[in-house]
Amino acid sequence: MLLRASLLWFVLGAAPSARAATSAELAKFLADAGAKTGIVKPAAGILKYPYLVPAGPYFQLFDWDMYFMSVALSYDGVSRPVEDSVRDFLEFVNEAADSPGYAPREIAADRPWALPEQCKPFLAQAAARAALTSGQWEWIRPLYPKLRATVGFWEDARRAPDGLFVWYNGVESGTDNSPAVEDVPALTTEGVDLQVYLYREYLALARIGRELKEPDADRLYAKKAEDLKALMLRKMWSAHDGMFYNLNARTGRPIKVKTWTSFTPLWARMVPAEQAQRMIDDHLLSAREFWSAHGVRTLSADERAYQPKDGYWRGPVWVVSNYIVMRGLLNYGYNAQARVLAQETVDLLVDDFKKSGGMNECYDPDTGAPTAGGHFVSWNLLAEHMRREAQTGADPTAF
Repeated sequence: MLLRASLLWFVLGAAPSARAATSAELAKFLADAGAKTGIVKPAAGILKYPYLVPAGPYFQLFDWDMYFMSVALSYDGVSRPVEDSVRDFLEFVNEAADSPGYAPREIAADRPWALPEQCKPFLAQAAARAALTSGQWEWIRPLYPKLRATVGFWEDARRAPDGLFVWYNGVESGTDNSPAVEDVPALTTEGVDLQVYLYREYLALARIGRELKEPDADRLYAKKAEDLKALMLRKMWSAHDGMFYNLNARTGRPIKVKTWTSFTPLWARMVPAEQAQRMIDDHLLSAREFWSAHGVRTLSADERAYQPKDGYWRGPVWVVSNYIVMRGLLNYGYNAQARVLAQETVDLLVDDFKKSGGMNECYDPDTGAPTAGGHFVSWNLLAEHMRREAQTGADPTAF
């Protein structure tokens, strides 16, 4: 077994730490630091319900942070703060904004931030996750029309003529400074990740509709999901490069920048096996591109814009991207590689706790040194459970 593990590290171009950290060690650091005690803020101002917030310098309710925190907190049986966070976002839908279905991606007690950027399509996924955790679905019934309306906003205001969806800008996408998302002019980039998030949002709406016995909702959203998947596979796949690329909605041309978001379709099981194998073998597991000793680079190392030390989303490793890619590896049978990635992530955070007393937003892929956002919590909570998921295949993001 040891020989096999060593061989795997050699093949993947990474070296294991002197002593692998355990999930129990990470859990103890999280507990000792009280990492989970400061992430629910009381209702205040325009946030009418208690809400989840990343610890550290942040005080706002964020869209995908909230969702991935809900996934981690499901292991602790925590659902109510997730339900309330969804309610806070939906307070704005059809009532506090002129555009039907619009919800801001970031909200503080005094005002919505980052207008006119839309909340990423994770609200139905978060609602479904909370319901799966609690076993209760009826609380969603009065919210279901607004959840449907948020997806309607994307369909009405953010769909390009070719049928794919566009990001307003890089900040709306969450990968703020990604060179694969064009900011000027706005509403230009059809993101691979955005199609994936909407595909999963459709599936979440279908599951909720089925649980609530909403007429035809299951069939309607399942079909929307399949149609979007077929369109993405047809238009965003590069057979020449063996990668998915974002597209420029104005020119129809691919934005040929290799970024971690190209692998998000693996998380959603949207990719035929042959294409998935090519992506993983040729790009993801290449030490010259994405695979590093501390996880998945957020930008390929052979890209001109690659900045591993201080590039934010231009190379540094993030726990959320490690997690999504790990789930993709498991979906396509790369179980050993998924376990390696899970272990690297745990090692990274345990080492950070030992040195700084906390966790950071992102890390240098070559040295593991923190590169931004000290004492950050948010989706870093996922790391506590990554080894278990990689070993057992359990998937708390499934519907």
